[in-house]
Amino acid sequence: MYTEGPANYHIHCTVKDCKYHKGDENYCSLDTINVATHEANPTDVKCVDCRSFECKHHGMSC
Repeated sequence: MYTEGPANYHIHCTVKDCKYHKGDENYCSLDTINVATHEANPTDVKCVDCRSFECKHHGMSC
């Protein structure tokens, strides 16, 4: 189980619905994240995803 850690100042994040978002600091609290694409040939920022994302609202969609 994940225990909330301190802000990782190397990973900026503004996704407040993520379980790992560090409050008002706009940073991630994970040590590392997994970034991937859902496109064969990504050409835009919309083509990449943070695969470490988990909704902070358990049992509810974000």
